Amino acid sequence: MDRVIEKQPRPWWQWVLAAITLAAAVWGIVTLLQDASIRTLRVSADELIISDVSSGTLEDLTPIRGSVQPLNTVFLDAVDGGVVEEILVEEGSYVEIGQPLLQLSNNTLQLQVANNDTQTTEQLNNLKNISNNLETTRLQTERQLIDIRFRIKELERNYAQLTPLLEKNLVSRSEYETVRDELEYQRQVYANTQERQELEEKIRVERLTQIEGQMSKLEENLELAKNTFENLLVRAPVSGQLTSLPIQIGENMNRGERLGQIDSVDQYKIVAQVDEFYVSRVSPGQTARFTLSNRERAAEVTKVYPEITQGSFTIDLEFSGPMPENIRRGQTLQLELTLGQSIETLLIPVGGFIQDTGGNWVFVVNNDGSQAHRRDITSGRRNNRFLEVQSGLEAGNRVITSNYSQFLNYERLDLND
Repeated sequence: MDRVIEKQPRPWWQWVLAAITLAAAVWGIVTLLQDASIRTLRVSADELIISDVSSGTLEDLTPIRGSVQPLNTVFLDAVDGGVVEEILVEEGSYVEIGQPLLQLSNNTLQLQVANNDTQTTEQLNNLKNISNNLETTRLQTERQLIDIRFRIKELERNYAQLTPLLEKNLVSRSEYETVRDELEYQRQVYANTQERQELEEKIRVERLTQIEGQMSKLEENLELAKNTFENLLVRAPVSGQLTSLPIQIGENMNRGERLGQIDSVDQYKIVAQVDEFYVSRVSPGQTARFTLSNRERAAEVTKVYPEITQGSFTIDLEFSGPMPENIRRGQTLQLELTLGQSIETLLIPVGGFIQDTGGNWVFVVNNDGSQAHRRDITSGRRNNRFLEVQSGLEAGNRVITSNYSQFLNYERLDLND
């Protein structure tokens, strides 16, 4: 008789082992899929620059290169055009204020000045004649008043003599009334002439004021015309060195055209170019240090030009303290511009990666040096040696600081020895 054999259940440890094996397999598959999704590039570690992240003092400086230029430069322009007739000084000479430099000739201008002079002189003569006529009229009216006053006195005297005679019937009433009526008439004429004199005087004062202003303007125009003619002789507006006079005898210069320039010889400034990265951090009053003739000196920023050209902007600096000796125009100086106070912070050595990432991310090398992973960071100030790291890294991390131009589209680098 057959007997049913019952199947024995699997031991519990086999179930545990199977679960562990399955989990390991799943984890391996997931890891492989994740690795496959990460964009990876294999590179040689010998071709990279790997630097340590460390704590230190960041001197907020940036190196700049400047050239020595005159503090004051005055340009010579042709006030009125003309042909260069004579050059009185040589380029590079030291000139004094008011010294003649060159003579221009302009026949058209000379004829125009002569015509203007004639016209202005005629207008002045006409205004003077009008002024003389007004004065003549005033004198004539005054003479009329004198005559009328004299006639009134005569009539008053006659009238006074005839009044008692009329009472005694020694003169006729007709003669008496004639004298009386003429006296009244002369008094009315005198009053009318006085009113006319007051009106004439008011008109005369107003007109003379206008004439005076017109004559003053005409005289200014006449003087200006003479000065215009004198402008053909170009004089030095300031004392200094005539560093530029690029003209030739016989050359025709147009109005406003540049003739040359005069530079100050005892005062200089430094003109420097600064990377546009610092355009918001440079302002007048900041200082820069440099070494000249084995002596450390300082200069102060006096002007910042906001225009950016080819990735840089221009600043002017003036020497602090006495002017250095034996300094020359065009001399090049290496300076360190102070942007702020020194601080204790986390630092990365400056490298080519900054140009590619803007300091926003880096490749961090793992502990065994086999891989480098992309990591976002927050950077701050920098100088010519270090970049400040505000977040994203810790002291002791190792990062790639060389150029990233070939790694921009990758998230991980496999490093080969």
